Amino acid sequence: MKLSPRLAAIVEMLDLPTKVADIGTDHAYLPIYLAQNTDCPTIIASDAKEKPYQFALQNVKQMGLAKQIDVRLGSGLSVLNGGEVETVITAGMGSQTMQDIIAADYELAQKLDRLILQPMAGATSLRKWLVNNNFEIIDESLVKDEHIYQIIVIEPGNMEFDDQFLLELGPILIEKREPLWEEYTTELLNKWERIREEIIKNNPGHKKSKNLERKIKKLKEIKGIKK
Repeated sequence: MKLSPRLAAIVEMLDLPTKVADIGTDHAYLPIYLAQNTDCPTIIASDAKEKPYQFALQNVKQMGLAKQIDVRLGSGLSVLNGGEVETVITAGMGSQTMQDIIAADYELAQKLDRLILQPMAGATSLRKWLVNNNFEIIDESLVKDEHIYQIIVIEPGNMEFDDQFLLELGPILIEKREPLWEEYTTELLNKWERIREEIIKNNPGHKKSKNLERKIKKLKEIKGIKK
């Protein structure tokens, strides 16, 4: 099975082989790929909704992988037993949904080796929540699949930042400066400048304008823009 760039990038972030669960699996493309191309001893595919669960079940059976992939219906990490997997993947959801999934089964999440998260939006708020709830960001990556998406790899642990602004961009993304870094930060800079201009136009003294001005200045410094 050929994966989309987004899902292929997630596979690249896995520490293989591993006992893995794909939470919110949809059509189970990622578990099918792992079953066909890796030596993962345990592969669980789950979805909270009946229709995607049925799609996943059907696809797994059609590929002859029913013995290798355990397809489950249920919400978040509640489908897992303690110690059953080492790695959890959640991809293609909003950041708030990911926070809710982890918070609902926090003790289990804290006993995992790692979680690989690919939010469709809200990566900044997700990072802040994770750091405030005893998770450590151990890797990050960017992938372009129509849009630029962020992948965040975490494990239980503690992180402290002197400058919380690092969580806006991704502390490891700043260090790695991947090929998509320039495009990603330029898009972000243009977005912030656009929003600030709109705020100034409608309410020149609004505090959000000052906050955005500060963020724009910091981002330009990180990018090496001198104006």
